This record gives sequence, C-alpha cells and structure tokens, in this order.
Amino acid sequence: MKIAAMFIAMVASYALSPTATAQSAAPAPVTSPAADDAQIAAAVDGINRFWLDLYQKSIAPERNLFLSPAGVSTAIGLAYHGAIGRTANEIRTALRFPAESRTYGKANAALLRRLPLAAKGRELRIANALWLQEGMPLNPDYLADVTTDYVAGLHRVDYRKDSDAARLTINQWVDDATKAKIKDFLEKEDVTDLTRAVLVNAVYWKGGWASQFSSGSSRSEAFTRLDGRTVQTMLMNQRAQFRVLERGGVDLIALPYAGHEISMIVVMPDKPTALPALESRLTAEELSRWLGDLRTADFRDTILTLPRMHLEWRGDLVPTLSSLGMKLAFSDRADFSGMVTFPYPGEVPEAEGLKIKHVIHKTFLDVDETGSEAAAATAVIMDIIVSSRRAGPPPPPPFVFRADKPFLFLLRDNRTGVILFIGRYVAPPEA
Repeated sequence: MKIAAMFIAMVASYALSPTATAQSAAPAPVTSPAADDAQIAAAVDGINRFWLDLYQKSIAPERNLFLSPAGVSTAIGLAYHGAIGRTANEIRTALRFPAESRTYGKANAALLRRLPLAAKGRELRIANALWLQEGMPLNPDYLADVTTDYVAGLHRVDYRKDSDAARLTINQWVDDATKAKIKDFLEKEDVTDLTRAVLVNAVYWKGGWASQFSSGSSRSEAFTRLDGRTVQTMLMNQRAQFRVLERGGVDLIALPYAGHEISMIVVMPDKPTALPALESRLTAEELSRWLGDLRTADFRDTILTLPRMHLEWRGDLVPTLSSLGMKLAFSDRADFSGMVTFPYPGEVPEAEGLKIKHVIHKTFLDVDETGSEAAAATAVIMDIIVSSRRAGPPPPPPFVFRADKPFLFLLRDNRTGVILFIGRYVAPPEA
C-alpha cells in the first residue's frame, strides 16, 4: 500500500499583505550542503526531543495512539515565528526548538528541502499553503520568512463573511493533499468569524515494504493486550533479513520501506504488561542510543510477526502543551505581534492581538502485507484577543520477533533522522 502523509495546519487570526493572493511561493534559497547539514541536525534534534514529551503526555490507558511529532512541531513553529518575548520563550522551551524563531525557520527550511523524494516504488512530497482573510496584512518580515522558509502558496478567503465556506475550501485542499486520508479535518466549530489565517503543511509518503509479507501467511492469532486479555486478530508473518537489537528486556527491529529511505522501527518489551513502564522511563537520549545501535547492527535471519494495523486518533493538544510549559500562547496575555500589528484598518476595534485557541491533531494509519498508509493533520487555531551482514562462524538460529503484545513504533526518515510518526499499539480489533 502506501504511507500517505503528515498534514500540518495553523488556523490564525490574521493574514498576509493584501497583495499576496493565490500566488506561488518564493523559491527556496540556495545554501551549501555543509550549512544545510548543520541546520538539519539542529532541527531534527529538537523534533526528536519533543516527540517523546508529546507521546508521554498523550498516552491514555488501554488505548492506541498515533501522532506526528514533525507535524505538530512544524505547525507550532509557524506560530513561534510570530511570537514575541515570554510567549516565544515558552514555545521554544516546550517544543524543544534549538534557536530563536528566525534561525529555527532557516533550519526547518533546510530540513524541508531535504525531505522530498520521487523514485521507483516510493514518493515523499511536501505542500504548503496559507489561507488568509481578505484584506488583512501581516508584518512584512513574517510574510517574507514564511513564504521563503516554508515555501507556502498564498490564498485568500473570507472568514468574516462565511467562515464555513472557508473551512470547506481548506478541508478540500487537505483532502487532496493527503489523498483523502484526512477528510473533514476542520470541524464547524473550529473555524469562526474570528479566524484570520489557516497555515497548512502536507507531507505525503507512499511506499511498500522492502521485504513484503505474503498475504497467504497472514492468519488470525492471539494478541495479548495490556490487561493480559487475549484477542484474536490478523497477524502477518515472514522470514527475512532485518537489523534487530536486544536491550534489557526490550527488542527493536527496523523494517525498511522500498528504497530504504524510510523505516518503521518497532520497540517491544518482552512482557505484554511492560509497555507502560518502558514508556514512563524512556528518555530521548536512551532511544537515540538504541536507534544508533540499530542502524549499525548486523542483519539477522528473522522470523517476523506483525499485526495488520488500522489506527485513527484525534485530540486537542492544548492541555498537553500547557503541561509542557507552553501557557502564555493560550491566554489573553499572548504576544504574537511578530505576526500582525494591532490596530489595523477594518478590524473590530476591540481586537488587541492573537492567542491560540486549539491545537487539533488528527491521524490515520493502515499497515498491511504490502506496506503502509498514514496521514496526520495539525491545526493551530488562533483567535483575536478581545478586551476583556559479515563472514564468520555458522549463523545463529533465526531471531524471533513476534509483535503479538503491546509495542511502540516510529516511522523515521533515515536520511535526516527525523521522526515523522510515532505510535503505540495495545488494543487490536478482534478478527
């Protein structure tokens, strides 16, 4: 099948300059490979530190989870670019951004230039769009940075006159960008006559397994849930060479997709009930060491069992981000004056600034014998603030990696190291 996409949307309360309507984005600046490498490393490090915070704060007992840390980070990054003072500092700390907003924007731009891929059997492409209130200006520096660093196409809509029509237009763009995996993303109550901009980023990935499962080898078998109860679900089986790692009661395996640019990493404790303990104690540094060891591990003859998976998740991340220290951005004391300056002609006189009202995140994942299909969407909704292998001895017996119990998994870009998606699988449907 395919892995479809990470989608990032930011719904803001203001827009770009009146002349910026439905125009093409500015071309990405040319930089040296060495400069790009340094910037990419900084951006990736921040995202990969943030993902574990996000994951740990989003866990609910006995529930599956699927998130896009790169998507959430990029969406909040767009708001960060317009944040000032303490608001910016809190966002930087909570999201693990490695630098102030303009420097981070350049690092993120370098990462976005590196990610696209078009080759036989797989495709990774990125699209950005900015949906703006007609007649509303943004600060010129912010406009220049988002169109250059994020290569965003600009469009005008009228939230004041018909917010629902604007919402449906954006939803159709998202539907198209994610090949219909994120449908009806923004709900009616998400976009109102106080909305002023929706910043959207879509990442689409399509690819099959490098080593595909045979559909004839899949069968209904027992999966042990966190509570010890077993359910019958469809488990896929194959025997092939994979990089595997054993670390203190935890097994890891790298499952590459065609071309080996993207891999699914499965992290599985040896006991069905052990995943919560692993999740609570795991650190970004420890996981980074494990992934580094896994990248250089020998290929092992492996008997692999993996469930077919279908996951969908939706939630508002405001409580999670608040618990990580990002508080001012959601309050009437938020300062996003780097994005738009108040007052400006035509706005309601009571408007004093912008604040983030919701951070909506929605995801989709299908995994079967041929590959995966995934999508994620994040909307940062902002309202106005109104007053008030090697030669050697004979090979060992096959390594058995049987994912018939709860596990954590990542979808990772091997070229840059960035974590595109993360999840936990603890509650399969019954076959």
